[in-house]
Amino acid sequence: MEQSSLYEYMVEVNLPLPFNKEFISLIPNQREVVNKLMSERIISSYAVSLEDGKLWTTIFAESVDEVTDILMEFPIINHIDYKISKLVFHNNVSLTLPQFSLN
Repeated sequence: MEQSSLYEYMVEVNLPLPFNKEFISLIPNQREVVNKLMSERIISSYAVSLEDGKLWTTIFAESVDEVTDILMEFPIINHIDYKISKLVFHNNVSLTLPQFSLN
């Protein structure tokens, strides 16, 4: 049995500026999909710059094709252009709860 390997991919998205009403109406559903994928640990980060009209997300997947399939779940997919890059590494600081002392 062949074991699959997960890689981390960076997706850089160009958002349509200015946002039209149709795009704005998709944002709540987009957030739901992203939150679901984050809870499933498929998306590891998600950042948006309205000023620059950019969105960046990191996705764990086996291939670029799988990343594309994941992006097809995005409600905003018909309104964006994107570029997928396979990462060699991605360092980040994990947010954790502070440790409590019993003293």
